[in-house]
Amino acid sequence: MNQPGAAQRRTAVTPFLGEGAGGRARFLAVLWGLTFVALAQADSPEPPPFQLPLLDGESRTHAPPQGKLERAAQPDPRALFELAMGCYPARSLFRAEIALEGRAARRQAGTDALNPAEVAAGSGASYVGVVARIPLYSSLEIDREREREFQRRKAVAGAVGALTQALAERAVVARKLSLFRALEKRAQERVAIGVAETGEQVQYLKEVAELEGRLNEARAKVVEARMTFVGLCAEGVPADRVDAYIRQFTRGIE
Repeated sequence: MNQPGAAQRRTAVTPFLGEGAGGRARFLAVLWGLTFVALAQADSPEPPPFQLPLLDGESRTHAPPQGKLERAAQPDPRALFELAMGCYPARSLFRAEIALEGRAARRQAGTDALNPAEVAAGSGASYVGVVARIPLYSSLEIDREREREFQRRKAVAGAVGALTQALAERAVVARKLSLFRALEKRAQERVAIGVAETGEQVQYLKEVAELEGRLNEARAKVVEARMTFVGLCAEGVPADRVDAYIRQFTRGIE
C-alpha cells in the first residue's frame, strides 16, 4: 500500500492555509479572533439569577408560626347590648316625666284670671311646683312606640353580632396568613436552589395577597361595628363609655 508523501501532505493542508504567507496570516488572524472572544466571554460576569421577592418584602425564615390558633377575645353580648340600650339618645316614651313647673297668675279687674277664689282668700298670684306627667296615648300610638322600640333593640343586637363575627373572623384569617407566609418563603428558597419552578412561589404569593385583602376586610368590619355602637349612643359620656368597653377587645386591630 502506497504511503502519501510530503508533497501530498502539503497539497492537503494548502487549501486550508491558503497559498503562501497571505494564507497563513489569515489563519492566524482568525485564530486570534476566536481566542479573544473566548477570553472576553470568560471575563464578563454572568447576570444574577432572577429572584421573585416576597409580597411583604420582609427578611424572614420559612419557620411556621408556633402554638395553636388563638381565639379572639369577645365582649359579653348581654353586657354590650344593655350598655348600648342604656346610652340610646332617645328617651323612652313609656316612662313618666318629672318636671319643675312655674305658673304666674294675671289679675284682671281685681280678680285672678286663673282662680278668683284663691285671690279672694288672699292666696298669691304665682307658684312653683314639681309636676309628674305620664303621657296618655291612643292604642295606635302605643303600637308605634313598641315598633320603634323593637327596631331599636334589633339594631343593637345586629351590631353586637357583627362585632362578634368580625373579631372571630379576623383571628382565623391572621392565623391562616402566617401559615401561607411561611409556605411562600419556603417556595422562594426552593426556587433559588433550582428544585422548584417560579410558578410555585407565584401561587403562594397569590394566596398571601388574597389573605391580606381578607384581613383588611375583617379589620374594616370591626371598625364599622365599633362606629355603629358610637352612632347608636348619645354624644359625650354615653358614647365614650360604650367605645371604651369595645376597645378593650379591638386593641392591635385598628
